[in-house]
Amino acid sequence: MTAKPAKPPSKPIKGSIRAAAPASGAAAPKTLRIPITNIYDETDYSATIRIGSNGTPANVILDTGSSTLAVSSAVYNPATDSDMNATSLAQEVMYGTGGWLGPVVNTTLSLGDDQGNSVNLPSAPIAIAVAQAPDNFTGIDGIMGLAYLALNGGYDLKSYLTTQKVNPPVTFPWPFPAGNWTTASQQFAQLTSNMQPVGIDPYFDELETQGLTANKFAFYTLRSWIRKATTNQSAIEADPWNNGIFILGGGDDGSEQGKLYTGNFLDVDVLHDVYYNVNLISVQVGNQPAVKAKPLQAQYANTAASNCIVDSGTSALFLANDVYKDILASLDKVNSKFPGIIRHAAQHGLDTTTLNLAEWPNITFNVTGADGKTPVALVVTPQTYWQVDYPSPGIAAFQIAAVGSSEPANQSILGLPLMNNYYTVFDRSGGAGNGIIRFAAIKTP
Repeated sequence: MTAKPAKPPSKPIKGSIRAAAPASGAAAPKTLRIPITNIYDETDYSATIRIGSNGTPANVILDTGSSTLAVSSAVYNPATDSDMNATSLAQEVMYGTGGWLGPVVNTTLSLGDDQGNSVNLPSAPIAIAVAQAPDNFTGIDGIMGLAYLALNGGYDLKSYLTTQKVNPPVTFPWPFPAGNWTTASQQFAQLTSNMQPVGIDPYFDELETQGLTANKFAFYTLRSWIRKATTNQSAIEADPWNNGIFILGGGDDGSEQGKLYTGNFLDVDVLHDVYYNVNLISVQVGNQPAVKAKPLQAQYANTAASNCIVDSGTSALFLANDVYKDILASLDKVNSKFPGIIRHAAQHGLDTTTLNLAEWPNITFNVTGADGKTPVALVVTPQTYWQVDYPSPGIAAFQIAAVGSSEPANQSILGLPLMNNYYTVFDRSGGAGNGIIRFAAIKTP
């Protein structure tokens, strides 16, 4: 669903709606091992949450490129939830592809299984997507953003609803006329044009604030696009390459060593608390010379924050235009046939019998390490920047693309093809500033 991360609000967020402080004598923070899968929308990894008094299940994308928890109105109906409390808040979130808008309610929410291996929030804000862009949540029920507060802006409509004699002045039931996505989005933009966004604490922030989990989480993934080595749907769902693990509240204490990863961690500095922003120094294809990445232009500093982010909700490497051109030029120097193969794959798909991955080089992204100075080399192998058996058995897809002319900022998005090479820990408590991202060599099945 999310080919690119969520766009920050156009105006700075003012304040924050905070979660309640943890009760005295609260239980020790939990570390949960949660199964995830890419089978529902074929591109993103999702986990199951349970919402409200009825424990309504929803499969939500785990997305480090956004911060909002939202579910489709077709899945969860607040009117049947006795734990639900309506609010005067509403949200609209636009992604690189897709978007939605709707009311925010507070209700109970559980992540994990129903055997006690779960964390439970008694009053969590969750947005209900009552209007969606076409194909927004195809195959999936919603999204759980795991980034920072800066991406979780909403609007408090209490004053407006009061003047419109909506009693009580709350956004559920949705007090606006139904319409298509374009009309609904335009009306909402006009309504909020003179309003200041307010911050709504993201779900993961609430877990940590209430002492339910430590301030970190980890991903074990092997694919970006779903692997379709067969046409048998049951076999596709059971394929270990289409299933992963999300570690909530831990993951780098050594307990997973030998199971999910091997060797030592490489630590990368998180520069800002917007996305998981890192600094891309240069890119190197095989043994070709490394080429410097352009810095982020000054005019995009307040929204993009840095020239690179790490995003679990992006199924490809969406690279700044300069970085993409440099990679293509280097691939051409390695083998003059490579650019033509890439073009053919983009237009027609590529028969895997014509793809010899042993001929293709590793691509190395050099980023700033946790000490703020030392470069760290993150390697993406041909086995992950080419995804075989997608969209059908025996076909391969190339998973590197340019952000294009519509995104003029020099910002690269290192999505799942990077993370598929590494057991990836987002440690927001590590380092000296906004946290670190830890990468260790992934253990394949």
